[in-house]
Amino acid sequence: MNKQILTAVFSEEIKDEIIDTMMSLEVVSGFTLGAVHGYSREHSRYDIKEQVAGHRRMCRIEVMHGEDQEQVLLAALQDAGKASHVRYWISPVSGSGVIPDSGEPH
Repeated sequence: MNKQILTAVFSEEIKDEIIDTMMSLEVVSGFTLGAVHGYSREHSRYDIKEQVAGHRRMCRIEVMHGEDQEQVLLAALQDAGKASHVRYWISPVSGSGVIPDSGEPH
């Protein structure tokens, strides 16, 4: 099974819902979540503070998964992101591992 990474960027307002959704999926063994600054030419949607700063604080989640799990993840993101805009992309994973290697399967 080919592995890939789902990366999604979304507003902080739906962070808890996205986390709860990902934690509830059996196909997700874990994920990475972090804060990012989103920049856009469409900053008219930003509030005054964001317009002054020139960016919007957002969250980014990364989930490694098999190709066969892609539609399950996208459907879950769509349900969780109904209240806000979620931008995503999927990239192939050419390799992964743990350093130092414990000899256990990944």
